[in-house]
Amino acid sequence: MVKILAIGDPHGKLPKNLSSIIKKSKIDLIICVGDIPPVPVNFRKNNKTGSFSPAFKKMADKSYKTIIKRLCSYKIPVLTLRGNMYLGGEHNKFTKRIFNKYKNLHHKRTGKSKINGIDFVFFDMIWEPHYVRSTFQKSQARSNSSREKKINKLLKGNKGAIILSHSPPHKVLDKTTSGKHIGSKILLRAIKKHKPKLVLCGHIHEAKGEKKIGKTKVINLGESRYKVIKL
Repeated sequence: MVKILAIGDPHGKLPKNLSSIIKKSKIDLIICVGDIPPVPVNFRKNNKTGSFSPAFKKMADKSYKTIIKRLCSYKIPVLTLRGNMYLGGEHNKFTKRIFNKYKNLHHKRTGKSKINGIDFVFFDMIWEPHYVRSTFQKSQARSNSSREKKINKLLKGNKGAIILSHSPPHKVLDKTTSGKHIGSKILLRAIKKHKPKLVLCGHIHEAKGEKKIGKTKVINLGESRYKVIKL
């Protein structure tokens, strides 16, 4: 049996008594579904470039480093996504520098890692045309055909796989407070086609919960929440 501690979008906070949870539950690996820094409340963001204000960036970078260091300190595998807050050139370079420090940390934008005999398929944040909300997101919502082909290739013939996706699948645990469904259509198509065992996601905090797409279980972990999963 493999015991997983799955953590929702931290946004600057990890679960209380994290060390106790890991020790008591005898956790074998940790999964974080993205958006590690705090939400930029009262800090302006440039919607044309996607850049944060210098004041927020400084605070967020420090928080990012602290949380990754804490998660990796337990000397067990850590699988993480970036999420939608740290996308783009400067942010990718920053997170890559942090991730490369830790040998027990696994991250791929779209890819696969096999740990304890389980295939974990990564599908990090990707803007899709139906739910862009800013000029920056619109500029990033280019053709996603290559990533769709890649996730289908990774899942082909692998019904035991676990998908780590920042965004939920479209119309499944993805409804915002405004009533819109902004989940990933690419992910939904891949789930229906390949029927993986489990999908762990976050991003839409207000839609946290569990649902099924056929035999595939989908868990939206929300914000700063966690779940111990036994496989």
